[in-house]
Amino acid sequence: MIAITICSTRSYAYALIAQARKIQASIERESGGFLILVGDNSPEIRSVTKFYQTILPASWKTEMFTGKYEDGLKNYKNPAQLIIAQMRSVAFDRARQLNVDYCWSLDSDVLPPPNALRVMKQMLEFDDGFYSISTCPYPSQGGGAFLGGRGTPEHPILPDFYDDEREIPPKLKTRIRHHQKRLETLKGKPDEKWKKELQLVSAEVKKCRPVGNIFYCNSKHYRRRGWLDAAYPGIGLGSVVPSDWCGFGCTLMNRRALALAQFEGYDGSGTEDLYVVWKKWHRSGLKINVIPHAPCDHVIRDMQNKGKFILCQAYHDTRNPETVGHLRIEQRPWYQQTDGETYYGPPRD
Repeated sequence: MIAITICSTRSYAYALIAQARKIQASIERESGGFLILVGDNSPEIRSVTKFYQTILPASWKTEMFTGKYEDGLKNYKNPAQLIIAQMRSVAFDRARQLNVDYCWSLDSDVLPPPNALRVMKQMLEFDDGFYSISTCPYPSQGGGAFLGGRGTPEHPILPDFYDDEREIPPKLKTRIRHHQKRLETLKGKPDEKWKKELQLVSAEVKKCRPVGNIFYCNSKHYRRRGWLDAAYPGIGLGSVVPSDWCGFGCTLMNRRALALAQFEGYDGSGTEDLYVVWKKWHRSGLKINVIPHAPCDHVIRDMQNKGKFILCQAYHDTRNPETVGHLRIEQRPWYQQTDGETYYGPPRD
């Protein structure tokens, strides 16, 4: 038995109808299950619940849990992250109460392909349960790299390019040297001023252009890299890879992973998914895989057009003989084909 969990408030309900259609296409091999939707008590969330009740087979039960979840908070700040953790807690608590074999967690703006559930279940069966968590990757919120890759407890997501692989201008190099030298005067005990300068310097370094692409940098010095595109460049169709981290956007957990997916102690710093990855799963020895064979689409906000959205459509290259099967992203204007939806302009450049 499986439970599917989705959390959303009104401001993040813009892709839920399209997602419901994707889920309907993904569960064809399941004899039944539970759809758990957690959110505020807005008309948008209630209407999505009704839509699920009409679109899912009779063997599936749809449940809605609502609470006083404040909407419209700034993304990735502590108050907003705490609310996400609170909603996920309700969803995962219910999944555990139902004693399901699998829990499929979805972000409200991620659209899984029809084979997502099938291949994730297959990977959790691999080698008698070598993996406890399986994910289908999707483009990041910025519309860039796919989620998954390498990290450590100290650095949950490692850099794609390290500082010594960037073209750092002389003035910034001098600033870095002065900053490092000041630590000597502090006898290795950084004060708040030194820490703040470190953040500023690190931000400037990250803006510097890499000396070459990932293949060039790996040829000079192979390193474990943070995001999927850099950690495993040039892959896609037919591939499954181990990962140190994942999000909860399209993630299947077995019983053990679900039992550990709890958020006590989380204060909203960082993201709630990485908290579980490193504080719970990693410490218990659970393993994660990512399946570039079955990438998801991601609906993101259009930063140039307020109130509009962009569909980051994931696919495998079919044109270039040298890169056939590699992961690609195409950005398109967002239409989810709901009643009353109207044309709002030409595609973005």
